[in-house]
Amino acid sequence: MAIPVEMPKMSDTMEEGVLVAWLVEEGQRVSAGDVIAQVETDKATMDLEVYDDGVLLKKVVQEGESVPIGGLIAVLGEEGEDISEILARYSGKQEAAAEQGTSEAAPAEATAPQAKPAQVGDGAPVPAMTAGDGAEARIKASPLARKLAKEYGLDLRTIQGTGPEGRIVRRDIEAALARQRPPAEVVTPTPEAAPVPTSATPAELPYEAVPITPMRRTIARRLAQSKFTAPHFYLTVDVDVEKAVAFRQQLNELAEAQGRPRISFNDLITKACALALRQHPEINASYLEQEGEIRRWKEIHIGVAVALEEGLVTPVIRNADQKGLGQIAEETRALAEKARQRKLQPQEMEGATFTTSNLGMYGIEEFTAIINPPNACILAIGAIREVPVVKNGMIVPGKRMRLTLSCDHRVVDGATGARFLKTVQQYLEEPLNLLL
Repeated sequence: MAIPVEMPKMSDTMEEGVLVAWLVEEGQRVSAGDVIAQVETDKATMDLEVYDDGVLLKKVVQEGESVPIGGLIAVLGEEGEDISEILARYSGKQEAAAEQGTSEAAPAEATAPQAKPAQVGDGAPVPAMTAGDGAEARIKASPLARKLAKEYGLDLRTIQGTGPEGRIVRRDIEAALARQRPPAEVVTPTPEAAPVPTSATPAELPYEAVPITPMRRTIARRLAQSKFTAPHFYLTVDVDVEKAVAFRQQLNELAEAQGRPRISFNDLITKACALALRQHPEINASYLEQEGEIRRWKEIHIGVAVALEEGLVTPVIRNADQKGLGQIAEETRALAEKARQRKLQPQEMEGATFTTSNLGMYGIEEFTAIINPPNACILAIGAIREVPVVKNGMIVPGKRMRLTLSCDHRVVDGATGARFLKTVQQYLEEPLNLLL
C-alpha cells in the first residue's frame, strides 16, 4: 500500500518548510528512521525522517520549494504500485489551500477561448488551458508568477508550468521573458504595471526578487503581532561598567589558564538578568489573553538573540540563575555556533521567559527591541563607550553602557520595570555579586 510522506510540524511556530536537499533518489529503498531529505523551517535546517519501510516511488516537490504543514513531499510504497489516488487527493487539498490563500490577491483567470496550442517567443508550442462544461479553467500559478506575468503583460495560458502538478512558477516567467525576441512580438504592459521593456531578460529586471524564507515570514508575523498587540514602553539606564570590564578581564585570565572559553560581556549581562529576575518574578512572566491569566514562570530561561543572514534566532540558556558564568559562556558559544550552522533543535529555541538582544558589537550605543512573544520584556544592550564622567567633583575617563528594557504594559508597570532594571544595573556596577 502506497504511503504519503507529509511535511511535519518541526517547531511550535512553523507553518511551512522549504525542502533544501533530497538525500535519496527515486527507486531507492528506505527503512523507518532513515533521513530522506533536509527541510528548512522558520528556525533551523532539520532532517526529515520516514516512519515506514518502502521504496521512494516519487519525489513530489523539488529542491528549494516550500510545502505547508501536512503537504505532500513524497510517496513510499512497493515498485510498480499505483500512486495516482494519493497524488490526486493531495493535489485537491493543495489547490483548495491555494484558492483560499490567494482569492483576494489573484482573481480567477479568464476562460481560454480555444483549446489549441499557443505560440510563445520563439514559436515553441505550449498547451493552452481549456474550459470544461462551461466552467472557467483555473490556471495553476504561484502568487509571484502571477505578479510577474501581470507586470510584463504575459498571458499565463501561453506558459508551460514546471512546478508541482504543472504549476507555473517564477522560473517559467523568466524563461518566457528570455524567449521573447523584439521586434517580432511586442507585448504592452497592463495599465497598472510600470512601462518596462517586454524584451527584458531576468538579469535586466529593475529589481531583485528575494523569496521570503520561512524564518523571515515567521519573524514578520510574530514581531508584527507583538508590536501591534502588546503595548510597548521603554526604560533606559546608563550603566557604569568600569568595574565590570576589569572583572571580566580577571575572569578571562583564569579561563585562559584553565583552557576554558572566554567570558563575554553578554555572559555577564545574562547572569545579571537571571539573578534580577529571581528578585523580580513579575518580569519573568507572560500575558495569555485566551486563558485569561498572567503566568509568572517559576524557572528562569534566558533567550539570547543570535543574528543570522536571514534573520534572528533565540537559543535559550535554561535555568540561567542556577549556572555559573563559565557554564553560561560555554552554553552560549555552543548554541550560537549551532545557530550559525542552522543545526539548532526546536527544544533549544523554545521556552524562553526573558530575552536579551545585543548590538553593541556593531557600535550601536542605544536601541529599542521588540518583545519576543510570549515574553513580557526584552533587554536591548548597547556598546561600551569611553566617555568623560564626573566623580567626586572631577571629570575623569569612564566606561558606560546603555541598557533599554522594552516592557509589555499589560504585564509590567513602569515602576516594576524600573526596579528590575535598577537591580541589573547594581549587579553590573558591583560584579562580584554575580558570584554569590
